[in-house]
Amino acid sequence: MQLDDSEVKPMGQPTVSVVIPVWNGEKVIESCLNSVTGQSLRDMEIIVVDDGSTDGTARVLRRLAEQDSRIRVIRQQNAGVSAARNAGIAACTGEYIRFVDADDTLPSGSMAHLVERMRETDSDLVLAAYNEIVGPAHRERCLVKSDDTMGVDDMLPSLNRYANSFFYGVLWNKLFRRDIVQEKGVRFIGGLNWGEDFAFVCAYLAYARRVTYSSRAVYDYRRNPGGMTAHQVLDSVFHPIRNCRMKFFLYQRLKELFVSRGVYPAYRKTLWLYLVRVTLNN
Repeated sequence: MQLDDSEVKPMGQPTVSVVIPVWNGEKVIESCLNSVTGQSLRDMEIIVVDDGSTDGTARVLRRLAEQDSRIRVIRQQNAGVSAARNAGIAACTGEYIRFVDADDTLPSGSMAHLVERMRETDSDLVLAAYNEIVGPAHRERCLVKSDDTMGVDDMLPSLNRYANSFFYGVLWNKLFRRDIVQEKGVRFIGGLNWGEDFAFVCAYLAYARRVTYSSRAVYDYRRNPGGMTAHQVLDSVFHPIRNCRMKFFLYQRLKELFVSRGVYPAYRKTLWLYLVRVTLNN
């Protein structure tokens, strides 16, 4: 499918707004941005939110923005990743929104593929496979190995079973429609130690009509042994009460999604198992 932007969006509107929060990412942000600016789909605005970095991140961003006019930098006092992403959303003007983490990269053709799938299926969300990279190890992850399109209600059985998975819970293997995010006021919730991605996805799905899966890997996720996953484990050990409250809060967001779709009674007996699965996996 050939992209003809002039037929589907207002003149001058970028096809994709890419939101990248960064904090002290001097060593990784250039590689991340090079993978985004090097995409075959050129019609993007790239919004980088510097969340109060104290290293050389601002200097690197200044240099890269001078080299590519699509890069826009927002600087704010440190307020956390949710506030940074919300600031990025407020600045978006594109037809779609893509979230990228500063320490990861996009494989070639990733952006064009997601947009093509979104348009050719008239969907509100695309979920795709991704590559998990741990040191020299490289493994493709794809929970739903298909390229099917379905109504949101038809994908809820899979979400019910695998809500604790990266595939459903993270942002970066997905493409969102900006009009839904903006008009429905879908935003990130501040104050969460983790799980803000999942809460956002649940809120978004409450307003979506159709979802498309893709078995093509669209993201290179670099798992850091000292990163967020490790912090979640430590949080479970040293702050068990807070950790339990966090998991119950996320369960409530999942439940709200099923209630909003009018299907909660059909899932009442199994939806709570999310609490068990997220505890065993985190």
